[in-house]
Amino acid sequence: MKAVIVGCGKVGTELAATLVNDGHDVLVIDNDADALEHASEMIDIMTLCGNGADINILKEAGLQNADIFIAVSPYDELNLLSCVIAGSFGGIKTIARVRNPLYSKEYDFLKEKLGLSKIINPEYDAAREIYKLLQYPALSRIDNFANGKVIICTLHVREEHGLSGKSLMESRKESGCNILACAVCRNNEITIPSGSFVIETGDDITFVSTVTEMKKFFAKLNINNNPVESCLITGGGTIAYYLTEKLLSKNKHVRIIENDEKRCQLLSEYFPEAEIIYGDGTDRKFLIKHGVQKADAFVALTGIDEENVIIANYAKNCSDAKVITKINRTDLNDIVDALDIDSVVFPKFLCADKIAQYVRALDNGIGGNIEKLFRYIDNRVEVMEFKATYDPKLCNISFTELNLKKDIIVACIIRDGEFIVPSGKNMIKDQDSVVIVTTNKGIFKLSDILAK
Repeated sequence: MKAVIVGCGKVGTELAATLVNDGHDVLVIDNDADALEHASEMIDIMTLCGNGADINILKEAGLQNADIFIAVSPYDELNLLSCVIAGSFGGIKTIARVRNPLYSKEYDFLKEKLGLSKIINPEYDAAREIYKLLQYPALSRIDNFANGKVIICTLHVREEHGLSGKSLMESRKESGCNILACAVCRNNEITIPSGSFVIETGDDITFVSTVTEMKKFFAKLNINNNPVESCLITGGGTIAYYLTEKLLSKNKHVRIIENDEKRCQLLSEYFPEAEIIYGDGTDRKFLIKHGVQKADAFVALTGIDEENVIIANYAKNCSDAKVITKINRTDLNDIVDALDIDSVVFPKFLCADKIAQYVRALDNGIGGNIEKLFRYIDNRVEVMEFKATYDPKLCNISFTELNLKKDIIVACIIRDGEFIVPSGKNMIKDQDSVVIVTTNKGIFKLSDILAK
């Protein structure tokens, strides 16, 4: 497929890299020639310098032969306008990034009236990701499948959990819970584990199960996983807006520290129930004064990655709070890992995953069988949900007889609402929801799990 992207910022560059890795031809349009040159040195893309809403530029980009058009410039209105113009070429799917909360309640209206295929909002998605983590503070990541019936989550193993030295099979048997460990990261090395894999302190283990079974499992380990009641946020930008809206809707106590006085005034008008504090959220004494040591959760959402990492580390060291930070620069990963911050959210990765999922579905035809796609551990592990359609090479054949590719695990099957951890005798049936975990980058449809 051929994709045209307008916008060569963090999100546009990550999208381009994701689509190229999936085997698509990508052309990126931006007014900033230096940004385009830098991106083209890192990624195998074509570039075009110009305005993404200029019909002549779009013609020069070959939009008449493109399959998908994605507008992720910093300006919502430009993204919407360029998608409308792109749509006039006919037969092309259009996706616009729209971040302004003013438009967030009108997405369905905008899609219908402007003929958009999809609207994405990385800031809203990041806020939703953070909110989920605040509901399960013991976890470093959590995602939902099968309309929320199944969760996949990552636990950072600590000594007090009592898992060290036990095999995955032993820990599952002792707990009596129906869960499956489907990936382990140890010292930055990834393993798709068997039941004999022995757990060590410091491992990051990704589990899949139902919500009920997962809660039972953590209760057996005496892990407190109750939702937070109070949250201190540093940085009052768009992500903080969406997150505060969600938290207040559940009657949580929210405090936001923001160093722009006008922004503080706006936030006070938006959220009279929240406590809006004008000041420097990177100042340690200021954070202590305003209760970082007593908060259930601390979320670093300033616009500067390095500041977020530093203050999140400080909050972790001086409190028992669930600590979450938002960063965009992937080159800070090693530093973040060394600092033992609870959870890190990457808005551009969330956006890229959503677009990759949509494009893979298009690749398989409209209504393609990929339902969800998430990437874990620096994008090295992919977790996908597929809707099975009858295939004689795949369906109604026991797993002992299926020849699966290496580094693939069928994590679970959801059939008629029932959660199944597959054994050798199980099989995939027509209309099953099937969750796949893999380090293999060649899985675009369910049948791709089979070795040739």
